[in-house]
Amino acid sequence: MAKFLIPSDGRTAAAVIGDPVMHSLSPTIYNAAFVYDQVNWSYSAVNVTTEQVSDVLQEIRQPGVGGLSVTMPHKETVANLVDETTPHAERLGAVNCVSKNGGTLVGHNTDGKGFIKAIEAETNEGAKGKSCLVIGAGGAAKAVALALGEAGASEVIVSSRNASKSKKAASLAGKVGRSGSLLEAEKVDVIINATPIGMRGTGNEKLLPLPAEAMHKGQIVVDLIYHPLQTEFLKSASRIGARTMNGIGMLIHQAALQYTLWTNKEAPLDVMQAAVIQQISK
Repeated sequence: MAKFLIPSDGRTAAAVIGDPVMHSLSPTIYNAAFVYDQVNWSYSAVNVTTEQVSDVLQEIRQPGVGGLSVTMPHKETVANLVDETTPHAERLGAVNCVSKNGGTLVGHNTDGKGFIKAIEAETNEGAKGKSCLVIGAGGAAKAVALALGEAGASEVIVSSRNASKSKKAASLAGKVGRSGSLLEAEKVDVIINATPIGMRGTGNEKLLPLPAEAMHKGQIVVDLIYHPLQTEFLKSASRIGARTMNGIGMLIHQAALQYTLWTNKEAPLDVMQAAVIQQISK
């Protein structure tokens, strides 16, 4: 069996697997936390093909490996290979974190809870009682829709180019979820962009997932993109007077939840955030 994770220096290993994955900011985030907390762990990014995922899962069972983060395109594959999944991971059919409970591999999905923690921290309000529009219907959109429903949002509208995917994502929010249109943006309290539109390196950096005139002062406008830190979407929303939030908060809070699952320590959020912002700003 190929060795993907075990470090040679005696530290406990953790890693993020994906394909491609070398662009991941996770090593920056976690290694800063390990150093700050004086935890004798190391964290790396490991490019793994779909065919290699089952070998990696077997390697996690060894004493020298403490945990695993999972990114695209392996979240669904890992969900089918772990011994147990949490209710969130089960409903989403996707795992972004694997922890060990004795000899049992447990699959988690910390994305949605990370989003809720981030919006609570940055707006001092959270999602309870708010009407929300989620743009997109992929993995991030589904995690956010599920979390918004659980957090007590009054309405969760999902809009994407694929009506059936929108409906499926919206259903995760329960009774308050439904598929809808971008034309409904003006009436909601919170708008969340869960698409790659505006992301650096995609070629559509100047595009907006929603016309600027559809937003208004006082709305909370969230872009789950964090590279760049200020997308054209967020700049437009700020000019209108909306309160804006980029994807750094969700990135850090979902990572912090994983850190605690592995180490039983409270994550040093400020340290993790400072490290990632420094890395992005280079």
